[in-house]
Amino acid sequence: MQRKVFVLFSTFILLVLLIAPLGTAGAQAQQTITGILNIRWGDGPSGSVTTYQIIADNKQTTVLQMDTAMESSGGVLTLNQKRVTVTGKWDTALSALEAAPVFQAESINLADSPSGSVLQSNSVSAAVSGSQPWISIMCKFPDYPAQEPASLSYFQDMYSSTYPGLNHYWQEVSYNAINVLGSTAVGWYVLPQARSYYINNPNFLDVLAADCIAQADNDVYFPSYQGINMMFNYELDGFAWGGSQYLELDGVYGGWSTTWEPPWGYSDITVIAHEMGHGFGLPHSSGGYGQTYDNQWDVMSDTWSNCYRLSDPTYGCIGQHTIMFHKDILGWIPAGLKYTLNYSNADVSDAFNPGAYLMAEIPILGSGFNLYTVEARNNTVGYDSKLPGQGIIIHEIDYSRMNPAHVVDIDGNGNTGDAGAIWKVGETFTDLANNISVSVLAATTDGYQVSIQNGAQFATIEIGHSAQILPFVDVPLNYWAKGYVERLYAAGITGGCVTTPSLLYCPESGVTRAQMAIFLLKGIHGSGYVPPAVDAGTGFTDVPVDYWAAAWIKQLAIEGITSGCGDGNYCPETTVTRAQMSIFLLKAKYSSAYTPPNPIGVFTDVPVGYWADKWIEQLAVEGITSGCGAGTYCPDNSVTRAQMAVFLVKTFNLP
Repeated sequence: MQRKVFVLFSTFILLVLLIAPLGTAGAQAQQTITGILNIRWGDGPSGSVTTYQIIADNKQTTVLQMDTAMESSGGVLTLNQKRVTVTGKWDTALSALEAAPVFQAESINLADSPSGSVLQSNSVSAAVSGSQPWISIMCKFPDYPAQEPASLSYFQDMYSSTYPGLNHYWQEVSYNAINVLGSTAVGWYVLPQARSYYINNPNFLDVLAADCIAQADNDVYFPSYQGINMMFNYELDGFAWGGSQYLELDGVYGGWSTTWEPPWGYSDITVIAHEMGHGFGLPHSSGGYGQTYDNQWDVMSDTWSNCYRLSDPTYGCIGQHTIMFHKDILGWIPAGLKYTLNYSNADVSDAFNPGAYLMAEIPILGSGFNLYTVEARNNTVGYDSKLPGQGIIIHEIDYSRMNPAHVVDIDGNGNTGDAGAIWKVGETFTDLANNISVSVLAATTDGYQVSIQNGAQFATIEIGHSAQILPFVDVPLNYWAKGYVERLYAAGITGGCVTTPSLLYCPESGVTRAQMAIFLLKGIHGSGYVPPAVDAGTGFTDVPVDYWAAAWIKQLAIEGITSGCGDGNYCPETTVTRAQMSIFLLKAKYSSAYTPPNPIGVFTDVPVGYWADKWIEQLAVEGITSGCGAGTYCPDNSVTRAQMAVFLVKTFNLP
C-alpha cells in the first residue's frame, strides 16, 4: 500500500506573509482564484451551518467566505464540485484567525464562462449511479480511550442489504440506481491528538479527516471506495457533517464523499442517511418558514418527526425517502417518468394519459430555472412509512436559495405534516401570479390523477407514489415488462434467477424447458405447489432422477402438457420458442385435451399450415400476445424471462 499524502494548507504561512502588507480585505484590489468549489453542511440541534472551500489546481485549499447576500445572490449551490473562478479579496484578519487562507468572495462563476449571472445551469449535483461503496472508519480521541459507543459489527451491519441497512435503504430510495455493496467498517483507531486540539482548530474538519483516515492507512485501500464515513467516539462541535473531502489517498487525488459523525449521528441511522445525502451533493430542503429541519417529507430536512412510525431496536430512527426534486438531480428518475408542462399562452390540453409518472415539473415563466414539482407520497410503503400522511406534495424550487426546495404549505402554520401541505382529492393549489395550478382529481391504484396548468396549457396525468419497492435490481422503473415481472414475483411463481448479493430476474435471458415446467405448474396449481417425488424415473432419458427440476418435468408430462422433444428426451436445457410456448400455455390453461379453432392467418410470419398456427392465433385472440411487432409473431425466437412473465400473468390472470 502506498504512503498517503494529506494535502491541507502547506503554503499558508508564505501566503499570509505575501498578502499581509495589503492589510484587510477592504484595502485590497480585487483578485481572482480558480479551483473546485467544495460545499459542506453541518447539522445539529442548534441549526445548520455551511462552509465553503476552493481547491486549487495545485491542491491548495482556501477557505471561502460568503456573506448571506452572496449565498442568496443566485445559485451558488449549483456550482458545488464544479471548477469556478471567484472574484474578491484576501482577508488577512480572518486568515490569521482561521490559520488558513481566507478569501472574501464578491462574485463567483464557472471557470472560463462568460461573466454575468452565477447560475449557469439547474444542476445542483452530478448524477450518482451504480456501485457507491463506503468505508466507515471508527476513530476515538485519546482523552476518551474507554468510550467505544458501538462495536465493529454494528458499523459493518449498518450497510446491510436487508432492512434497515443502508444498502437496502439507498437501493429503495434510488429505485436501484445505486447500491453501496462492498461497504464495510474498520477500527477503533486512536487519534494522535486530544479532542480539544481538533475542536479548537478552525479547520478541524480537514485536520480531523486527515488524522482519522491516516490511522486506517494500513488497513484500507481507499480507491476501492467512493465515500468515507468517519465515526467518532465523542461529541464534535455540536454538529454532524456531510460533504466532500479532497485528499490524496493511495496515489489517487480527488474528492471523496465524506461524513463526520458524533455518537448521536450513528445511534440513529436516519442521521447517517442525511449526511450521506450531503456526501452525494444533496442540499437541505425546508418548509418555507426560515428553518432547515421542518420539511417532514424529506430525509434531507426533518429527519426526526414521526420516528415513532419507523424505528429499529438496533439502529434507532430510520430515514424516509428524499423528495423527487433531489432524486431527479441525482439522475434517479428516468426521463420517461418525469412529465414537464411548459408555459404556453395558446390553449393546449393534453388528454389523460394512463400510466403513472413519478413526478411532474411546472417551470415558472420568466424565472430562469425556477419551477414547481409535484409528487405523490404514500405512508404505507417502504421507508416512506415514516411519513405523516399520504397525498400530493408540491414543492416550489428556487435555485437562488441554499435550500432550493420549499414544500408548499398553504395554511402557513409551520407544520408541514398536516393538511396544509397534503393535497387531497378535490383540492386545488393555485399560483395566481404565474397562472399555475395543480388539481387532484382522483385516487388511482398506484397514485393520483392530477390536472396541471401552466398558462393556457393543461395536462391530466397520473402520478405514482414516490416510494416503490423494486424487488429486482435488473428490472428498473422504466423497463417495459416491469409490472408483469413484479406481479409474477408477488404471486410467488418466481424468486428470480440470482438471490445474492442482490435479487436479479435476468429478464433478457431465455427460458429453458426445465424452468418452463416450474413456471407452468405453479401457474396452474399456485405458488405453494410442490410436485410428487420422482421415485424410479422421470420418463425421459435426458432427465435423471437427481436432475434439479426432475419432479417438475415428470409432473408436466403426467398432466399431458408435454410429451418431450422427441426420441424419449425432454431437452431440459434447451430454450423454449415462442411457437412452443403457445401450446404449453393453452394446454396449461385449459387441459391436455384442448384444441384451438382453425386459424385464419393473423400474423404475417405464421401462415395457415404452420405447425403451431392455430395455437399462436388463439393466444392472440385471448389477448395473451399481440406478437413481436409489425404484424409478426417471431415464432422461432426464444422466449425471454420478461416475455414469460407477460405470458404467465395474462394466461393465469395473476393479480
